[in-house]
Amino acid sequence: MRIADIEKIYNERIQTFTNEEIRIRKRLTILSFLRFFSFVLAIALFVFLFKEVSLLKISGGIISFALFITFVINYLKQTDLLNHYNNLIKINSEEKEVLKNNYSFFNDGAEYTDRDHPYSYDLDIFGKGSLFQYINRTFTLVGRDLLANRLLNLDLSKQEIENRHEAVKEITPEIDWRQNVMATGYSTPISIDDNKKIQYWIDKPIYFINKLFYKVLLIFLPAITITFLFLLIFGISHYSWFALFALTQLFIASFLIRKTNKEQRVVSEGLRTLKNYSKILKFIEEKNFDSKLLNNLKSEIKTENESAGHAFKKLIKIIDAFDTRLNIFLGVILNATLMWDLYSMIRLELWKRKYGSNLNKWIRIIAEFDLFCSVANFKYNNTDFIYPEVSDKIIFRSLDLGHPLIPYKNRINNDFSLNKSGEMVIVTGANMAGKSTFLRTIGVNLILAMNGMPVCASDFKFRLTDIFSGMRTADSLNENESYFYAELKRLKHIIEKLKQKKPSFILLDEILKGTNSVDKAKGSWKFVEHLTELKATGVIATHDLTLCDLETKYPENIINKCFEVQIDKNKIKFDYKLHSGVTQNMNASLLMQQMGIFSK
Repeated sequence: MRIADIEKIYNERIQTFTNEEIRIRKRLTILSFLRFFSFVLAIALFVFLFKEVSLLKISGGIISFALFITFVINYLKQTDLLNHYNNLIKINSEEKEVLKNNYSFFNDGAEYTDRDHPYSYDLDIFGKGSLFQYINRTFTLVGRDLLANRLLNLDLSKQEIENRHEAVKEITPEIDWRQNVMATGYSTPISIDDNKKIQYWIDKPIYFINKLFYKVLLIFLPAITITFLFLLIFGISHYSWFALFALTQLFIASFLIRKTNKEQRVVSEGLRTLKNYSKILKFIEEKNFDSKLLNNLKSEIKTENESAGHAFKKLIKIIDAFDTRLNIFLGVILNATLMWDLYSMIRLELWKRKYGSNLNKWIRIIAEFDLFCSVANFKYNNTDFIYPEVSDKIIFRSLDLGHPLIPYKNRINNDFSLNKSGEMVIVTGANMAGKSTFLRTIGVNLILAMNGMPVCASDFKFRLTDIFSGMRTADSLNENESYFYAELKRLKHIIEKLKQKKPSFILLDEILKGTNSVDKAKGSWKFVEHLTELKATGVIATHDLTLCDLETKYPENIINKCFEVQIDKNKIKFDYKLHSGVTQNMNASLLMQQMGIFSK
């Protein structure tokens, strides 16, 4: 499918959801009027009831109040639906921008940046314009952490990678299902505080249900109060008895108000994401999967004979009921007749006692689906990307290998292979010819491949391996560390890892940049020889053409490749294609001249 075809799909979806949005807004206008009218009517009938009690007025007041509640509930449902369609419009509008290579509005994962990591800092995994930012569509903090963790840690088996391929393949074409899950998740912005509050609530000791006094009070006091209310309505009892017990309940509610308010804030604010989780779990439970991995995740959201979705639904009803106390009018009535605050607190504690231990597991499973939706979206936008093949024999073989973050129309692809362990490719070329980008192309696609994600190539086979890079070393003022010393530490770390004899893939860009040219040439030669002795596998980019002589000395281990430039008088042309051999053209002085740094 071409980019134009994908863009057309997004445009059609935007139009469909916009039409739905218009219809919902019309419904909300009508519901708003009906809600106001029923409330005024109910109040009027109850006011007249104090002047003259009649069954007709009582019935009318109750019916009007019931209608008001019904309209309020429907208004809230329609508001949630409107928000959902707004999110769907936003999702498709943003994906249209992604097709134009604009994805700056997504979280870039800068908080996961680690300059000392074996490869992530060199390969631009996090930060503006990063791989993380391009893939990330997560709506949970746990899902975001999960994506970052997987890009940082490459420890999957062949079977796990193939299982992930199967899962992503299945949900990639399911754009309706994926986007509905994402739109539901986006209804509540990600907040670190939410996760802390959820954990705080889970860990908080149970209080009310362990005290018999509160249980007895909750049963008998509302029963007596409502009894006197009916006796008052039918003229059998004086209003003072009803008032006495109603005020007693309000007094108890006021006595508990600090504890109740604190619980209500934690539940309503900290657990607001759980409302979305409940809906997401419903999407998962109602979806039939063929993938083994997705089915295994789905099976984990059941507890005994009850699904997590059903358990969450109970919690949401409790939270919604608890929130009615925030309406002063309803809060007074409910606490005066039903001890509503205490009733809600006990219901929350009963739920926590039964399901609380499963909550973190359910959130983790939602995060897994959150991550798979992001990866499937990544594949949907890049139909030309393929699922790589894990091999026990082939070290690295690719056809039409390109950097996934370079737009299709600007991307120059190359074929590249390493046939055996211990083989090193030395890549030379002029400035701006594409050496560093090529190293990052290999590294980024390896990271994708080893995460079970699609890669930017027409064919891709690889061996499971660790990745170590040395491309963007930085000095540290805090540690009183020079650039050169930092670079040496990096190279030492790579040597130590190679000595562990684990399969490793090395990516180095211009070794020993922090020293003079003579010292650099001598040191680089010795370092590459040492890599050869350790049977290192990987790619080294350099301007130092003397390193290319190592191919003669180690023909079984060293291969020379280059990115060539064509210089025609004062014009420089880059083809960004990988060639065999050593570069013949350098361009530093000509580039400086063209930029006006100096004249001829």
